[in-house]
Amino acid sequence: EFALCNCAYWHGAFGGIYLPHLRNEIYKELITAENALDRAECRPATWVEAVSSDYDFDSKTEVRLSNEHLDLWLAPSVGGMLYEFDLRKQRHNLLTTLDRREEAYHAQVRVGPGKARSIIDSSQLATFKHEGLAEKIQYDSTRRKSCIDHFFDVDAAAADIASGKAMERGDFATGSYEASIRRNPDRMQVLLSRKGNVWGIPLTLSKAITLSAGSNTVELGYRLEELPENFCQHLAIEFNFAGLPSHSPGRCFRNKDGLDLGHLGTHLDLKETSHISLEDDWLNILTALDCNVASNGGHAGIWTFPIESVSQSEGGFELIHQSTVVMPHWIVTPDASGCWQVVIKLSVTGLAEAATSLDQSTKMYTAS
Repeated sequence: EFALCNCAYWHGAFGGIYLPHLRNEIYKELITAENALDRAECRPATWVEAVSSDYDFDSKTEVRLSNEHLDLWLAPSVGGMLYEFDLRKQRHNLLTTLDRREEAYHAQVRVGPGKARSIIDSSQLATFKHEGLAEKIQYDSTRRKSCIDHFFDVDAAAADIASGKAMERGDFATGSYEASIRRNPDRMQVLLSRKGNVWGIPLTLSKAITLSAGSNTVELGYRLEELPENFCQHLAIEFNFAGLPSHSPGRCFRNKDGLDLGHLGTHLDLKETSHISLEDDWLNILTALDCNVASNGGHAGIWTFPIESVSQSEGGFELIHQSTVVMPHWIVTPDASGCWQVVIKLSVTGLAEAATSLDQSTKMYTAS
């Protein structure tokens, strides 16, 4: 019944849906209920399943890929995106994201401090809780979820990706994918495939999402086929991670050597890298993204940037961190058979679990 608390489902004078902690609590209760149902079904200690159904009643089929640790929800009809990523133990959805849309009061934000009127009481001047809010207003053209497949110009800059100025050159980010499920007793794979185009060049993009019983790692295998010999394009795969606040102690990016790369709102432009992790010692979550070398020998670059919304509450206009984007990207060129492929591994562990695999010189963490 706690998941029915109405505040997080709409945007009223007190923040509502724009407040991440409210959305997080709703999902916490829903995941708690799912865990209780699994216990009632007397599932084995380790298990995995994949089930397709119209879960959100939009007349399109979604796919649920689950085991005792993770619960993934995929929408083949909307870019083949991963739209919910539940951590059962932590009772946390890493995709409680928010897409930024135009609000009527944004016109008042653009008027600026000292002139804008309060939304609560128009006889009063509005309060601006942060500086430069007008410049922070930005709207999203695609969903802020994960496994979103973008194609940008070869020389696309990190700043243009973050600001939304980079042009989308493919039709995969919002296109419909065909879905099929491959089942083994201890391993399930969802195969998503789309025949689309990049700069008018036809090609097939397939992504195989694999989860095994007992595993806290999701394997993502990407394959591009039917590429012409001179094909050279920029593929970027968007992942969002929500509920992990920026500018907060105990929350940071780390590289494969454990080096702190900055808080979770940091803009990063990493060259030729294979690993990045997001650490949150409040929630006891370490999320790691590992990218193999691509079939053409190319190493990934990784962009990171925050998704921040400008909204109003009873306290005034404010900037709120909604999610962190992590976007590995490659320059795609084909092999002799006209193909290109790469494997990405997305794993989630508790910090204490991850610490056991680190060198003694690395900081050790204890689960909260």
